[in-house]
Amino acid sequence: MEGGVPSQQGRSNTLDHVSASNMPPSASSPSQTQPPMMPQRFSLAGAQPMLPGPATQLLLPPQHFSGNPLDRTYDKRLKFDGTSKQDEISLVVVAGREVCVRESSGASTSSQSGAFGGAGGATTSGGGASATSGADLQALLLNATDPELDLNSDSICLSWVYGDAVYQLPLYLLGQDRTERWTFALDVTDCREGFLEFLRDACGLGTGVALTDLRAALPQLSRDAAAIAGQATALSQWHQSHKFCPRCGSPTAPVEAGLRRQCIAVATHKLYPRTDPVVIMLVESPDGRRALLGRNKKFTPGMYTCLSGFVDQCESVEEAVRREVFEESRVLVASVAVVGSQPWPIGRYGGCELMLGCMAKARSYEVLVNMEEMEDVQWYDKEELRAAVQMYDNATSAVDGDGVADVPMSVAQLQENSLEQLGFFIPPPLAIAHHLIRTWALHEGPWFPAGPGQPSMAGAPQPYSVALPPMGSPGTAAAAAAAGPAVQQQQPRQNGKL
Repeated sequence: MEGGVPSQQGRSNTLDHVSASNMPPSASSPSQTQPPMMPQRFSLAGAQPMLPGPATQLLLPPQHFSGNPLDRTYDKRLKFDGTSKQDEISLVVVAGREVCVRESSGASTSSQSGAFGGAGGATTSGGGASATSGADLQALLLNATDPELDLNSDSICLSWVYGDAVYQLPLYLLGQDRTERWTFALDVTDCREGFLEFLRDACGLGTGVALTDLRAALPQLSRDAAAIAGQATALSQWHQSHKFCPRCGSPTAPVEAGLRRQCIAVATHKLYPRTDPVVIMLVESPDGRRALLGRNKKFTPGMYTCLSGFVDQCESVEEAVRREVFEESRVLVASVAVVGSQPWPIGRYGGCELMLGCMAKARSYEVLVNMEEMEDVQWYDKEELRAAVQMYDNATSAVDGDGVADVPMSVAQLQENSLEQLGFFIPPPLAIAHHLIRTWALHEGPWFPAGPGQPSMAGAPQPYSVALPPMGSPGTAAAAAAAGPAVQQQQPRQNGKL
């Protein structure tokens, strides 16, 4: 059809999502007469970790991009055959790291808006600034029998005509909502501007709809919308960067509803979407009163965060933490504890990362900064970090003496205030680094207390045979020189300012 997809091209609706009410009843609930057993749809996103008592207090809360409400179990997606109990399918429009969003005029969303989860000024879990304006993830609904949809081939796609060109826009299966409607990512990377014009004009969505970088849209999206958008953009980025076989150089094509790519020349050359593991750690000082934060030259001026780095091949999480901390600061690490994780589809170099959040116990104080990787690394007192966390908590809407609510501060404003008052600021609550810092700063006492059953600092692993003399001693300069020309000794801070 000239100018776009036919029939229900302008229709849209609110995406449904799995709720906790879909989970089977608890075994501890009072016994009562039950109706005949019906098939249950279990939500992996709604499942809670079953851990003994106090241990749950030492874990990070669920992070942004996690908790995807779609059912995307692998066996379910492999059974996709182009049919569904629903007559409609839902499309999330993406182009690489960009996702289609529309401005939200208010907290309530019309059932005809095609939006999924506006922010509405809600605060994030664990504290954070309210959004001053909302945005919704734009979803398009099409009839599953639409002739422009090819849902039964190896490479499922949507045929779209724009001018004299015919585009075969790839579809990547994301999962099913609670009504068993299939949800796909529609990749418009090859005709971004034309499809955006089509959405605004032919679909009647107006200028309020846009393809926006997911990182910029994230503060305004709901948690459910962010998780779906993260999955869609991660797949788009991976497919766009793997159009040729890395083994023989032949073209590849998406197969199995976008779950993988296949080399068209050699059947055994198969490509699967990858996720890169990254360790990110809050390093506690040996006395338990300070934490090690750093910054590189690419950061916003004034921001300090947890050290992090990619996990090497055949390397454990604990080994990666010790190696990365040593490489960036020359601080030696003993104990390591994994306390949470966060999928990060907007990672470096267009990849999807899995951030493995850790608490680590340092066994040395001296810091020698690796200037090739970091601009600065510093020890921060717990009270300093509590104040930095409080800056985000204070950014929520406040009521003045006249009973009128103040306009919430933007993230940029509160970071500027933190920089003026404290000399630094920490990442916002959208990132796992914020929650590592928050959890440690609000925890009373050392994270790794000494006592029976605790690892001995004297017996801790020492993967590097490097001896660093005390700060200011004659051997410090020699140690820095031996460590490499790009290493410099940490400079003392005055009242939290560099």
